[in-house]
Amino acid sequence: MGQWVVTVAGIAILSVLCDIILPEGQTRRYVKTVFGVVVTLVIVQPLVGLFNGDISFSRGRENAVEIQQSYVNSVNDRQLQSAAESAKKTLVANGIDADITATEKTVTVAVKTSWEQGLEQRIKDLVAPFFGNSTLSVVWV
Repeated sequence: MGQWVVTVAGIAILSVLCDIILPEGQTRRYVKTVFGVVVTLVIVQPLVGLFNGDISFSRGRENAVEIQQSYVNSVNDRQLQSAAESAKKTLVANGIDADITATEKTVTVAVKTSWEQGLEQRIKDLVAPFFGNSTLSVVWV
């Protein structure tokens, strides 16, 4: 809209300047007629766009919704941290001392308890529900 107003003002100023500069006669009449037609076309242009459905009232905001990636990452990190804390509480409740490190795709359980037959599978069964499809690895430290 602002650009249209500037265009109309520019054409009007140019028309006045030509009117001042040109001498009287046939040429002046033709130039005034041409400028009259141009001003009319410029003024009518938004109406033509309205009838064609081309006018947008979004004021240049075609993508009004913007993803704030830093916020999304922050929320994902908090969810992973919360899941890791819950999984650790579950392990402690089952007598297993371990630290859990989680990223978007991998989860590592660092077990401090001594190794026993079947303990690795038991840990995986206890921790897996908290992290969905993440790759789970169990290590002893």
